[in-house]
Amino acid sequence: MPLPRNLARLAAAALLWGAALAPARAQTTSPATMPPPAPATRDTGGETTGLPAMPPGPLLDTPVGRSTYPLGPGDVLSVAVFGDFSHVYLVPVTPEGTVVIPEMGIARVLGLNLDQAQERVRQVVARLYRGVDVTVTLSRIRSFKVFVVGDVRSPGVRTANAAMRVSEVVGEAVSGRTWRRNLLLRRAGGDSVRVDITRFMLLGDASANPTLREGDAVMVPPPDLRVDTYGGLRFTGAFEYRPGETLAEFLTVANAGGGFPSTSADTVLLTRFVDGGARREYRFSQAEAMGERGRAFVLQPFDALFTATVSNFRQQVTAEVTGEVMHPGVYPVRSDTTTVRELVAMAGGFTPRASLTQARLLRQPPPLNRAEAELRTIPPEQLTAQERQILQVRALSDANSVVIDFRQLFAEGGDAYRQTVHEGDKLEVPDRRSEVVVLGAVREPGILNYLPGQSVGSYVARAGGATRRADLPRAMVIRARTGSRERAIDVERVDEGDTVILPYRTDADWTRILQTTGTVVGTITGLIISAVAIFR
Repeated sequence: MPLPRNLARLAAAALLWGAALAPARAQTTSPATMPPPAPATRDTGGETTGLPAMPPGPLLDTPVGRSTYPLGPGDVLSVAVFGDFSHVYLVPVTPEGTVVIPEMGIARVLGLNLDQAQERVRQVVARLYRGVDVTVTLSRIRSFKVFVVGDVRSPGVRTANAAMRVSEVVGEAVSGRTWRRNLLLRRAGGDSVRVDITRFMLLGDASANPTLREGDAVMVPPPDLRVDTYGGLRFTGAFEYRPGETLAEFLTVANAGGGFPSTSADTVLLTRFVDGGARREYRFSQAEAMGERGRAFVLQPFDALFTATVSNFRQQVTAEVTGEVMHPGVYPVRSDTTTVRELVAMAGGFTPRASLTQARLLRQPPPLNRAEAELRTIPPEQLTAQERQILQVRALSDANSVVIDFRQLFAEGGDAYRQTVHEGDKLEVPDRRSEVVVLGAVREPGILNYLPGQSVGSYVARAGGATRRADLPRAMVIRARTGSRERAIDVERVDEGDTVILPYRTDADWTRILQTTGTVVGTITGLIISAVAIFR
């Protein structure tokens, strides 16, 4: 039986591709009696299969659709032949758009999807072999060049593959803060597709972010016409204007498809420039904006949307209790309504070790007024004495502590003094220390047991009394409850936890005093002599 007329050409093509893909065999018999090609080596778990190793392919966001993926140069197909013999060929699509199946023939697959390419290859194989089944699958996706031009940081050529989308080659190269919605994808064949990157990023709508093909050019125009948004939307700012888009469609994008935020007020205000530069207002409820009225309302360039927010929307108001209470923790309160007594009751009350003398209610201090804030920016050497005193008092004072006498507040009949708490207040109840510390110029400084009602002098006497170097007029008491300093002569009684300080008297440096006095006397004497000489 004579050989087919095109068999010589098939054999020549097989020699070109067979060295890398499969061993070529000489065709010496008719198609009907042709022996099958050498079968592929079977995978035995770690052993090679006889097929070339494939490099890892690109990451995919969805499986390749057999009916939608167009084949092109650089794709690699797996052609599996099953029947009286079984063999698998890895064949690339040539730059001309064909695949060469060793020992069988050439099939043109440019622009075909996988189902169409499988039928085309089956026809080629069926001319030589009967009773075999042919399956064509995609083994590797092709790579190619695309062009990104326009308002980008680095316009030029990008490397892409058939699974990549426009956003992947544009990425962060788009400059500016405007949400981009009008990119233009120009196909090599002349078609153009408008790309909405914002819709893809906020809604995940893949149709607004198409895949790339060979020779595509992505045009990024500079932002011009826009729609501005303010307030209670999930994403605000300047959005590029999309011709024909309705209010409901725009809000779906600006709210990322999730509806209005829970803190958003119900009214949506839209302002529009009309003839003469005047503005016209349109008001919508949320239901109207997303309903039939919003679907019929077409946006225009430079429209602006204002959506108010609800202040402190369902925000929990709490205060914290720490230290010597039965159940320390955070508790719900009503600002300016819940009292300290009620807060302590929620915490289970005080423990036996709680110190009411040293308990403190801490609150966020009020902000500095403008004058004090400006003082902090002035160099110290340029401040007046009064301004330095203001800053010194600020530094030494505790502006966080609320002035409360907890002993009076929780005494019998103390309900008359109903101190309330604010949001974020913190009640600190330290462990009771029935002690008073006496330091400084006393004979036995240290810690003494607290005795209610005693004066400063009593504690100094219990500490052995003052030494000869004690500076009694400068004696002071540091209050445990507030941390403030008080002159000892102004303190009627010492409370538990207080600290009594008796400073040392500073000895005068008589040598320096005499030197200074001598200098002054000499200067005065010289002046007197000069005056006598002048008026003689």
